Order: sequence, then C-alpha cells, then structure tokens
Amino acid sequence: MTASHRRGGIGLAAAVATTLSLLLTSQAPASPASRATARPPAAAQDLPLTATAATTDPIRATIRRVTAADVRYTYRAGCPVPPSRLRAVEMNFRGYDGKVKRGLLIVRDDKAAQTAAIFRAAYLAGFRIRRMDNPNLWYGNDEAMMKADNTSAFNCRRVTGNSSRLSPHSYGTAIDVNTMRNPYRAANGRWYPPNGLRWVDRSLRDAGMIFRTSTITRQVVSRGGIWGGNWYYKDYQHFELG
Repeated sequence: MTASHRRGGIGLAAAVATTLSLLLTSQAPASPASRATARPPAAAQDLPLTATAATTDPIRATIRRVTAADVRYTYRAGCPVPPSRLRAVEMNFRGYDGKVKRGLLIVRDDKAAQTAAIFRAAYLAGFRIRRMDNPNLWYGNDEAMMKADNTSAFNCRRVTGNSSRLSPHSYGTAIDVNTMRNPYRAANGRWYPPNGLRWVDRSLRDAGMIFRTSTITRQVVSRGGIWGGNWYYKDYQHFELG
C-alpha cells in the first residue's frame, strides 16, 4: 500500500468515527410517564481530561431519542412538541474550572445536529460552561435552574416573568447558556436570576459570559438563529436556533 493510500484510509476511518458519533440510537420513543414518582437524576460528574481523546470528535457528541424519564418534569400533554420529536444531545464541555464534563441538552429533532456543531465550535474556542444538566434536576423550575447557572434547552413552560406567553423552550428550539453569568431582564423590568445581578455589568469579562462577538453567538447567528442579548429587554443567556 502506498503512503497516499495509507493517508486516505486514516482519513476515511476518522470521518466514519465522527459520523457514527452523531447517529441516532435505535431506541423507540416513549410516552411521558407520571410525575408523581421517581427522583430527578443526579448532576453530571467531571470526566478525565483524557476522555476527549477517545474519538475524533472533541466533544464526543451523541444524539438519541428521549425517554419518558428524560422529560418527566418538562413535558405534559398538550405541549407543542411531542417527545417523539425530541432528541437528547449528550456532549463534553469545559467547566469554569477547566475540567471536562459531560452534559445533555434536549432539543427538537431537526435542531440536534446543529446544536452539536455550535457547542463543538464553542468548545474548540475555549468557551466555558458551568453545568449542563437535565432540567428534571429542578423539576422543570426555570427560576431555580437559572440560580444554579444551568445550561439547558427544552422545557415546556410559560415565559419567566410573563406567564401570558409560552416560552420558546417549549418548542425545543431555544437554549439558555450560563444563566447566572448571562442574566435575563423580563418585560416586568426584573432581572433573573437574582444571584446574577453582578453580571448585568457587561464590562466584566468573566468566564462563561456571552457577547455579540463570542464564538457561540456567531455560530448561532450564522445559522439563522437569534441571540437575546440584541433585544431591548436583554436576555444574554438566550439563543433561538435557526
């Protein structure tokens, strides 16, 4: 075999490995279960730094169908997107402490690959995320989740601070990132979360803060999405996928 053939074989193997990491599992979708039982799952744990070397994809992204347990506290009958159209994107991210952690975002099926690509680019740019746990951990309570500085996506609920509107998160097309360091000003004039008031000052440059020039912002906008930091009522944590 020639050197060029060897190089071609290595490239093909790498491409196959990356493609396989994004394939959907064959698990069948499950209908939502009763909310009356079962504890929410524990938060994600730190991973060894060597974990990212196991694949050509640095964030080791996988996409699978959600289970009833995945959306136990975030879905109810009548929500605009059924569980059959939701996907769990599991991936590595860099914590504020620099350690590699494993997280999960639940988004609509047609936004799953895009979500992985956006967070892969952010990871490669060194962007840091506090945590990326399933909203079940807070029983879907958005205010509690924001106080915990959690990054999340699907959550069928009303807009925090404006209960007359259904949140875009109900459609599986919105993602909130580092909620404490990227606070949100509701239409009622109140900033959420209350422990994020320090970061209303956008002259700060703390890890995990999001700006117009941030890689994650440019990745979303370049795909036709929206960043809430451009709105009159600033929502620095909020992205809507295009």
